[in-house]
Amino acid sequence: AVVSTQSTGSRGPKGELDKVRMYECCDAGDGAMGCSIATGHVFQVAYLNRDWREYLRTRKRPDHAPGVYALDCEMAYTAGGMELVRVTIVDMYGKQALDMLVQPPHRILDYNTKYSGISAETLRNVEHSLEDAQHAVCRIISAESYIIGHSLESDLHALKMIHKNVVDTSVVYYGGGYKRGLAALSAETLGRIIQQDEGGHDSTEDAIAALDLMKKKLKVTDNVRIT
Repeated sequence: AVVSTQSTGSRGPKGELDKVRMYECCDAGDGAMGCSIATGHVFQVAYLNRDWREYLRTRKRPDHAPGVYALDCEMAYTAGGMELVRVTIVDMYGKQALDMLVQPPHRILDYNTKYSGISAETLRNVEHSLEDAQHAVCRIISAESYIIGHSLESDLHALKMIHKNVVDTSVVYYGGGYKRGLAALSAETLGRIIQQDEGGHDSTEDAIAALDLMKKKLKVTDNVRIT
């Protein structure tokens, strides 16, 4: 778990702010019992340590209308790090264009069900590979398409894809020195509660929320209406 240092709001004898170490996942104090239990340790591979030769770049397609889409992925912890298990794309009207479950190439260590919504049963008969998912995405999205999402770097790394036209709501709505979570932004900006299902997140729900956040921002700041 990630531990961060946060201010308590009170000051010490020399006027300095008192600080306490907290787990970012549940805001429990450093040294508290874990908020979840796993059968083993999991890890992520740092972006800079990845083999970029494995990444697929979206291609120009003169005969293809670029379009605007929202994308969200779900990932699980595997022996190869954090890997793709689901990819969802919706069009600018919120209609689902792709929803594919993916069998990662490495052994799964933790399905990350609390966040991914994926379990062993979900993937039991799934045969789609990462390469299948990449090709499916490229049938919908060309190099000229615009992709909307929240913290898109995570999704594109999970897909092992490179795409230049991105609109990231975590950057558009950046404020207070940190990225806002999608659920908090959805509740505050759209009045919509998401990510409350005990079975985990829904990538379709998250993609639509990111899409609608961007529509809201455009309407409010630029007087642009997306229809």
